[in-house]
Amino acid sequence: MGLRDEVKDWLKEGKDIKAKSPLCSKRLVVENLWEVYGLLEDDFRDLAKEKIKSLISDIEDTDKLDAGKV
Repeated sequence: MGLRDEVKDWLKEGKDIKAKSPLCSKRLVVENLWEVYGLLEDDFRDLAKEKIKSLISDIEDTDKLDAGKV
């Protein structure tokens, strides 16, 4: 049985499958980009740099993250 079949079986059984890397979520990426954009628009360059640094750190440490906790 292949992985695809196994996942289909899990879904049929109602198993909850959570993503290991929430940073791949389009919603979260867009939300964070708008936040950085807003900081830059308001000339909060230091805060924008800190937010970018934090996001990079989160991406590098994705093994430690649970879905939706960014």
